[in-house]
Amino acid sequence: MTLAFRHIRHSDGRAYYEGRPLTLADAHLMLNDDILRRAVRPGAYLRRERSELVLVTDADTEH
Repeated sequence: MTLAFRHIRHSDGRAYYEGRPLTLADAHLMLNDDILRRAVRPGAYLRRERSELVLVTDADTEH
């Protein structure tokens, strides 16, 4: 069974992605594309919390 995620949120609760279900691999590809387009800062990563993914960025870890 492959997990699929419909929602990815920023660690502060804002939506990063809402749409068709993505596999973890697809979510990582989307994140890499956003880093290349400079929509997300390098060093960002996805963390799984229960049944959802959370986008963590450097700004989140500086507090």
